[in-house]
Amino acid sequence: MKPPPLAGGAAMNALSQIVIAVTAALSTIVVARLFGPDGTGTYSVALTLFTMLFVLGTLGLESGITYLVSSRRWSPRSALVQSQFAALVLGLGGMGIGVAVKLVVGSALEGLPLWLVLIVVGGLPPALSWFFASRVALATDHYEAFAVPPAAQSALVMVGVAVLGGLYDVKAAIVGLTVSQVIVAAGTLIFVARRVAPREQPARPRGPRRFAALADAARFGLKAYTTNALQFVNYRLDILILNAVASREKVGQYSVAVSVTIALWLLPRALAGVVLPRVAALSSERDEEYRSLVETKSVRHVSLIAAAGSVVLIAVLVGLVTVLYGPEFHPAIAMGLILLPGAALIGITGVLSATITGRGFPIYSVYTALVVTPVTIVLYALLVPTLEGIGAALASTVSYSATFLITAHYFRRATGHRVAPLLVPTRSELADYRTLWDAAVRRLRSS
Repeated sequence: MKPPPLAGGAAMNALSQIVIAVTAALSTIVVARLFGPDGTGTYSVALTLFTMLFVLGTLGLESGITYLVSSRRWSPRSALVQSQFAALVLGLGGMGIGVAVKLVVGSALEGLPLWLVLIVVGGLPPALSWFFASRVALATDHYEAFAVPPAAQSALVMVGVAVLGGLYDVKAAIVGLTVSQVIVAAGTLIFVARRVAPREQPARPRGPRRFAALADAARFGLKAYTTNALQFVNYRLDILILNAVASREKVGQYSVAVSVTIALWLLPRALAGVVLPRVAALSSERDEEYRSLVETKSVRHVSLIAAAGSVVLIAVLVGLVTVLYGPEFHPAIAMGLILLPGAALIGITGVLSATITGRGFPIYSVYTALVVTPVTIVLYALLVPTLEGIGAALASTVSYSATFLITAHYFRRATGHRVAPLLVPTRSELADYRTLWDAAVRRLRSS
């Protein structure tokens, strides 16, 4: 059976990322307007703590699930069941780490009392639950079950911030983060369980072999996990360091710069999410010609998205930050402009990395992270204490750029394609958008 068109899955995931971008932006605007830079800093630290523990808590299992299920080495139903067990175990472990961080390095979480830290980390098991379940759906080409959960979660956060924050305070808004994870986890699990091989009767081997596929997924994913964990140091340790050495007002201003420029990652991330399983499936089928077409066109599309997105975000930073967030956030403009080039490059890097992993070489991403992470930490240590938010932005954009350059080298090694020529889109890519638009119009008319 021929898989559904990759463009359709990419478009669906792109729409999800647009919803995430819009709702996340609205959430930060509401927080900024309700609580000012200081409250925005507190909210940002809570969000960073959760994201840090979430990234560390996955153990890269999502990559293993996607790769093994899409390459038909693991039953979708079995993957769904076993991944939920893993979500519970890993989530509880992450909660323990979060509490330990608060008790040992309290200055990094200044502004978050212990009871609030417990609520924040309590969202880890349900978050991992829907995250793993959606990856099973992705690997079986159920794109809607992959695209909807993160968009729904972001929308629920926006509602929670507006309602709870408006009625109470920033701490109540933070509680909404965990509530949103619980709601989305329940809905996603029911949705995916009904659609991913609902009549399948998975084999139930006893003894050590019962979790053999889960162990294989973990081994594969650990390579990507090492990358994700180290890259998170590159991407978000800046906020925790800034919170430890500067005022929460500075943290709030920097977090706005990050939240605006991070929008440049979203559409490339949507494309990367569907490229990985498709490249993995084509690799197992040994369809070299189509795989090469997917790989080259994906890079061209993501470079076009990054270029167009950069132009839009420059206008947003210069013209709208103080209008939307308030004059207290004016310093975020300079920080955002410094972050922008690196954000564009890291968006392209995501598609390159997805292709490399789909080819079966996640170890290359590990090598990249091992080189870049020490440099990034040194830059943070040198620049953040003296230049505060500007220093964090400079260190981050240098880190993102270095990650792109090294990943481009490994992309060529894995695929045989040089990245530089692929950064220039052709008429074929523009025709793809026209085709996608025409298909959407026909679907709307037929419905």
